[in-house]
Amino acid sequence: MKTKLFLTVVMLIVVTSGNLFAEKKTDIVPTYADSKPSYDDVLGYNEFYVCVGKTADDKADIKKIEGYVRHRFCYAPKGRSQLEIIKNYEEAILKKDGSVFPISNKKECIKAFMKKGHPGHGMQNYEYMQLPNYAGKYFSGIIPTDTVDFYICVVTGNVDSKVVYSLVTIETKPMDKGMISLENLDAGLVTKGHIAIYDIYFETGKSEIKGESYDALKTIAEYLKAHSDKKYLVVGHTDNVGDFDANIKLSHERANAVARGLIVDHSVNKEQLKSHGVGPASPVASNSTDNGKEKNRRVEIVEQ
Repeated sequence: MKTKLFLTVVMLIVVTSGNLFAEKKTDIVPTYADSKPSYDDVLGYNEFYVCVGKTADDKADIKKIEGYVRHRFCYAPKGRSQLEIIKNYEEAILKKDGSVFPISNKKECIKAFMKKGHPGHGMQNYEYMQLPNYAGKYFSGIIPTDTVDFYICVVTGNVDSKVVYSLVTIETKPMDKGMISLENLDAGLVTKGHIAIYDIYFETGKSEIKGESYDALKTIAEYLKAHSDKKYLVVGHTDNVGDFDANIKLSHERANAVARGLIVDHSVNKEQLKSHGVGPASPVASNSTDNGKEKNRRVEIVEQ
């Protein structure tokens, strides 16, 4: 019978350099049921290297992620395999509407995992699985929420005929909030297949793009040109205020305007882009509040 993860709730308060950080829920996924934790290190606001997929030439795509980092090193229950540990975490992340990163080069992913210095325990590097003959499997994924995103990394190994694993969770701000960047474009498209852009601005009820949208368009263009082998949809969205058909028309005109700006002003290959408008048909929040309406008014880049 398959062992399921059990959920414990731990609130962590971390003090670093005199600053009090808010409570962090870095146990978004718990340790495997009946595991025996050996270390539980709260590293505070830090950085960690995560494999977020693979590149066009099938190499490991490693990103340095900043956020609240927690590392747990555990002995798995007797009789559990490394593969079972990995599959269990994959299932846990998918059940929370998360995404699993595709892994192409396990050795590179494990090597990146070992980059982070360890806070002690008498070991020179991160932990036991620094040794190549110990580390066996690698897993990474992400669980997005409305307020934060959780990156999850698991490395399994075999030490003295016992299955061990490291579980690292990184709590960071959502990748599609705030000014768009090459990093969160890449992370959003890799993990979700789409990303919402909130810093392309239009006049109310019109499709002309405001001048303050230039930096966002430039960043998107840089990303598209760096991934010229792929095609994307530019999708316009509105809130539900006004006539439905008029909103569909407006959203399509805005998507066209964004695609045209990328092609004409930023030299993106027109064969990469196709525009579409869905009006209020695909909200990400309730239109009953002003905040919800603001979230629903957006342009999305969607990988085809």
